[in-house]
Amino acid sequence: MQVCTCMKETSRKILDAAIRVFARDGVAGATTREIARTARVNEVTLFRYFKNKNELLRRVVIRCSERFEHIFTEAPFETRTDLRRTVLAYATVYVAMLHENEDFVRTFLGELNRHPKLCRSLFIESAKPARQKFIAYLQAAQKRRLVRRNLDVVTAADSLSGMLLAGVIRRPLTESAYRNEDYVKTCLELFLKGIEP
Repeated sequence: MQVCTCMKETSRKILDAAIRVFARDGVAGATTREIARTARVNEVTLFRYFKNKNELLRRVVIRCSERFEHIFTEAPFETRTDLRRTVLAYATVYVAMLHENEDFVRTFLGELNRHPKLCRSLFIESAKPARQKFIAYLQAAQKRRLVRRNLDVVTAADSLSGMLLAGVIRRPLTESAYRNEDYVKTCLELFLKGIEP
């Protein structure tokens, strides 16, 4: 058990360092040597856990998105209150993840033009499970008539995520005008009023 805990701790240290290095140096500028140095492990140890830099980047992106997938597992959709509570839980965890990884998110978005194929595949792989669960939840709520029947729930799900992402990206420009919590609350209000019958 001690070995397993130590392995998880080393893996976590490497991923934490990778987030910082990718955020600071970008995909092209980040090196496994620098990630290992930042994690305070040697490069050989890094390669025992991750086969290359792209694998590290993939795991970082997956790690950022994993924590909000569970929200839709067995989330109730019997009443409008259930729908609102679940969407609020998703938005809260999603925004917290964006804030905690803001530098990495900004760098990742900036890398889209320089490394479009890599970034798209990472985004699709990492975001797809949570996105699909959100869409499936909205479809189930639609069958219960909690969501408008004629609504394209795929576009609706992406619009909420996009609004929340935009709020984090624009925050340095808007934080003197309104609080981030107010922005999220307004996004949720607009989204829910737009999807409810």
